[in-house]
Amino acid sequence: EEDKSARKRRRKASGSNSGGKRYKEGWIEFVDKKLAKRLAASLNNTPITNHKRSVHFGDLWSMKYLSRFQWAHLTEKVAYERRVREQRLRIEMMHARKENQAYSSLVEAGKTMDRIQERRSKKRKNNEGAEESKSSQVKRRFKQNKPVEDKKDRSAKKVVLSSLV
Repeated sequence: EEDKSARKRRRKASGSNSGGKRYKEGWIEFVDKKLAKRLAASLNNTPITNHKRSVHFGDLWSMKYLSRFQWAHLTEKVAYERRVREQRLRIEMMHARKENQAYSSLVEAGKTMDRIQERRSKKRKNNEGAEESKSSQVKRRFKQNKPVEDKKDRSAKKVVLSSLV
């Protein structure tokens, strides 16, 4: 299967509406080694077709006999390339998903900040009628718990404080 970006490049470079060449490379497996060598030698650099109306008119065969090449090498290579392409796509999808989540979280944070600002402005408007002299800054009061002091802790505290001085 041809990669989409490679297809786009090929179609752009071909200059024809039909898309030009469909395959860059292909393999043929022969049972007889001698026949494979003879065929590769005879078809190499010969025209694919002599019919002028054919899409492949003007294209040449480019064949080569690959000695000590096994079909398993080819299938292994194709499988490896497919795994690499899938992994690259998976990584791109992960990055896109992370960017999308970050963007949506920023949008949500912006919406909550807008809501807070709206509430503050409404509260200010309500308070301005009653108390116009107050500053626009909202002061927050937090309820604080008083520290618990035990008699045991006092002696330990004195020891620690005296060691620091």
